[in-house]
Amino acid sequence: MLPPSDPDTPFADADLPPVAQTPERVTVGPPVAPRYAPSAPRLPGSKYYTLRYLLNALLADGESVLARPALSDDTAVLARALRALGATARWEQSDDAARWNLRVVGVGGHPQRPADGVLRMGNAGAALRLLLGIGALLPEIRFETDHPDSLGRRPNADLLDALRALGIEAEAREPGGRLPITLRGGPPRGGAVSVAGRNSSQYLSALLYLAPLLAAGLTISVTDGLRSQPLVRATLRALAAAGIHVEAADDLLAFRVAGGQRFQPRAYRIPGDTPSAAALVAAALMLGAPLRLEGLAAQDDDLRALLAACDSLGLPLVERPTEAAPDAPLTLAGGQAIQRIGWHPFTRRIDGDAIIDSVPALVALACLIPGETRFERVATLRLKESDRIGDLCAEFTRAGADVTPLPDAIIVRGRPNGLPGGVTVDAHDDHRLAQALAILATRCQRGLTITGAASVAKSYPWFFDDLRGLGADLTPRPPLPRGEGE
Repeated sequence: MLPPSDPDTPFADADLPPVAQTPERVTVGPPVAPRYAPSAPRLPGSKYYTLRYLLNALLADGESVLARPALSDDTAVLARALRALGATARWEQSDDAARWNLRVVGVGGHPQRPADGVLRMGNAGAALRLLLGIGALLPEIRFETDHPDSLGRRPNADLLDALRALGIEAEAREPGGRLPITLRGGPPRGGAVSVAGRNSSQYLSALLYLAPLLAAGLTISVTDGLRSQPLVRATLRALAAAGIHVEAADDLLAFRVAGGQRFQPRAYRIPGDTPSAAALVAAALMLGAPLRLEGLAAQDDDLRALLAACDSLGLPLVERPTEAAPDAPLTLAGGQAIQRIGWHPFTRRIDGDAIIDSVPALVALACLIPGETRFERVATLRLKESDRIGDLCAEFTRAGADVTPLPDAIIVRGRPNGLPGGVTVDAHDDHRLAQALAILATRCQRGLTITGAASVAKSYPWFFDDLRGLGADLTPRPPLPRGEGE
């Protein structure tokens, strides 16, 4: 455990300590000159683990400390939510002045109803789903968003149906169980429940967080398959770290969780964010820049899946974390590496479900790799902050890429000589789309102007600073009117 915090620390009671601010409109272009010195960006903390460990800390009886959590809009939403539910959450600088820790005193499994009865969820979809599970412990609570065209369009019906089966009254905007959502009648006793896993693993994770706090626990059956299994394993790993025991079938379709368990306070160190690492790898390859990333968790399924996808794409990784060398960095040599990736006589097939939040960045990279790449099992991308299949393909096509959207796949035909660009594209209030468009812009002859660029603050506020550090040209230039140059 870290020593007690200084009560006079600046920003201790803020939603977030100071982070980089990105304007809504950014122009990105190819490098002015090649970069030879290795770049070692400060990889943001994992959004997945920050969320889960913060929930552990909320529910624990005592003080927990998160070292190097994600400094993002989602974390700000969570810090506000924890305080509204009765926990204390205070920021403090770590030994590295550029890093921060978050110290939380939890509620011992008994969250309080917010003073006005409302949790405001911003654009934090995963936080919403997991907090819906915890909200079922309260007699009444309402969830709202000020992003009606992003989080407000994301469905939650599968989770609400499961909560209703446990006796919770759930009101939501239909169709699909959209925000605003009001829950009444908690806490449920527990018992047996089923939940659909075809649209999101977050519904299952919400029930896994609720289950140990119920008198009778839960026996959970997952129907209609299960998407994003690496994130369920992250949930199980996080729960185990807090002392919560879960019996899970090998296929992750059945669970038994005893009730009356207690979350233990802990000190957590947050690993680096895998989708952000994917974005940096893609950008470095596009720019021919050397790259070194440290702090990734070698044991995580999503990192292993990302490394497997990199191998399928033929990417030249010089060094990588492994179970035998978990502290090894992820390293790329410089020198226009993407131009040395050879044409493949068959379609490359990437299982996108295992790396779902890394897909947009890898699609951008594939737009410059010779041959055809098919990202499969990605239907849940349509249910993210934007339609990450339809919106991504529309904006990439505007820039000159050859991409085809399908209901459950994206087909990319690479154009290794680069793209014309010279247009304005929109990130659709989606951080992963903003990153992917910026990556694509580095190989557009006339660059791209990206509107909605400030959305990167959701997971990686200083992304454009690191992109510039890799050699991208962020010099403003007048774009052609939207739609011209297609």
